[in-house]
Amino acid sequence: MEKQDALKLFKKLASSYPSWKVDRDIAENWLEELQEAESESCWANAKEHIRESKFAPSIAEIVKPNARIVADREIQRTRQMLDEQDRLKNSVPTDPPWKREGISKEEWMRNTIAQHKANKS
Repeated sequence: MEKQDALKLFKKLASSYPSWKVDRDIAENWLEELQEAESESCWANAKEHIRESKFAPSIAEIVKPNARIVADREIQRTRQMLDEQDRLKNSVPTDPPWKREGISKEEWMRNTIAQHKANKS
């Protein structure tokens, strides 16, 4: 998270919990930890915490990965994988090679074995 974003989030938390005892060292520690964390999760965690708790959060509660965001990203990743599988399935011929070549399976096997023997020589 960018420093300005971390500062903005910390100010939102401080204003949401007016009885929270914050001194300079605490603020610096929070800002340091927030800057190392992922912004989207921190903001989501902070908003959820403000809505659900009358007590100020710990740093760990805010910087942890947000379960909803993690789940949304996993759903997106799964959709992309399924779309890619569908794309590949539709682009790969489904007929066996002898049908694609318009010959019988036995003829295709004879030709394949003959090619293999020729390549060995």
